Amino acid sequence: MKKISIIFYNLRSHELIGPTIIGILLRLALMPYFSDPFDLGTYCSSLIWFANGYNPYAVYASVYPPFIYFILFPLFSLAHWIGLSPGYNYVPEAANTGTVTGMVSANQANPSFLVLWKLPHLSFDLLTGLLIYRFVKELTDNPRMPKYSFVMWLFNPLTLAISYFHGAFDVIVAFFILLGIFLIYNLKYFSAGLSFGLGTLTKLSPIYVGVPLAVMILFKGVLSGPRTYSLKANALDFSKFLAGLVTSLLFFAPVLIKYFQLMFFGVAPESSVGGLNQWFAAVNPRLSWQPAESVANLLQKILLLYPIVILVICLLLCRFLRWNYEKSNKNILFAAVLFTCLTYLFLPVVVQPQYLLWILPLLVVLSTIRSKFLLPFSMLSIAGLAFYLSIQGPYAVLYPLAIHTPLYTAEQVSNNILYYMNRPGVIAPFLRQDLLLLFGGTAFLGQLMAIYYAFKSMGGAVPDDKK
Repeated sequence: MKKISIIFYNLRSHELIGPTIIGILLRLALMPYFSDPFDLGTYCSSLIWFANGYNPYAVYASVYPPFIYFILFPLFSLAHWIGLSPGYNYVPEAANTGTVTGMVSANQANPSFLVLWKLPHLSFDLLTGLLIYRFVKELTDNPRMPKYSFVMWLFNPLTLAISYFHGAFDVIVAFFILLGIFLIYNLKYFSAGLSFGLGTLTKLSPIYVGVPLAVMILFKGVLSGPRTYSLKANALDFSKFLAGLVTSLLFFAPVLIKYFQLMFFGVAPESSVGGLNQWFAAVNPRLSWQPAESVANLLQKILLLYPIVILVICLLLCRFLRWNYEKSNKNILFAAVLFTCLTYLFLPVVVQPQYLLWILPLLVVLSTIRSKFLLPFSMLSIAGLAFYLSIQGPYAVLYPLAIHTPLYTAEQVSNNILYYMNRPGVIAPFLRQDLLLLFGGTAFLGQLMAIYYAFKSMGGAVPDDKK
């Protein structure tokens, strides 16, 4: 009993307890409010097949990697057991608006179900914040920075909007990417491989970050200057990483085979120009899906060479960077930012502001040893949120308010969306396109700055202060 009292006292007096309680209460207030009905419907339909013993990829019910279903299935089963369901509310006004904008769904989910459904978002959100806190403690001696970094993540407006308004699960991906990098930094290569493997089983992006980092682990310090590492020792670390990665993938091998078949034969041929259209596709439809056919074909061929381009970048970094024992782990951190940003820029086929969650935790961590990373972090957070809200205005998130409270009506929400979508703008034909161009361009610039700072910080002689 005395030990429990000591533990309770230590928790109560911990510096994170106040922000954590406020952060949890804020998230609980947002969790029942809104979620993308399309994503929610896709998850639930796939889980119904899964619950009945079918492979959701064999029946073409899903294009999401399998680990997310193992996370959601217990919650789905619990919801069924206690009588909760998505319980969609059909909103005729939203249906009419959707026929005009093509983006508004007529179905709004049951708030009670959404609270249960978003528990993984809350859990991984807090775990990511705690991992940031732990990581920063290792990177800096400044006693205030760990708590400051934790608060930066916990109350970041884009994080809150993506995880609780949109309901996207990219915070789970962000956690596994950051955990893998943290483990590489601490030379725990097998565990790092496991983390990147689990992340890849949640969404494919972590593999595009983890494999280049593994290549750098293999060749660091053996291609340039006085050799501070041996290829034999590096190969052992590289093998541990691959062993962890393969172990996690083999665990899901039967399902993965069908998943990769679906992705290769079904989804990949439908890809358009790749991530190069990320921030400007929505400004003008002619720029997104109808570029000159020759240009689109050229860009698709370039994207097929993306793994080779990344391999060349890895080898060049290993050749020209300084790889003494003091700088090698820091180089890996900056390279992680570089590869995460490049993955976002070049691989997604449509505008996905939620993917910024892969990058933000890294920028928070690195801003504690290079304050200049605060600038792209702020730009991506603010511009990403503004871009997300500008896609159909800040009005669509008000449908649940109109359904469950007397404060607003669905007709008012629909009228505001239609007025916003057709309002004349300054540069483009509509105000919406002006805003998307402004905020999309700002976010694009923020990504380029993060890439530039990552390159500039690797292998240099700048000490770990606030330069």
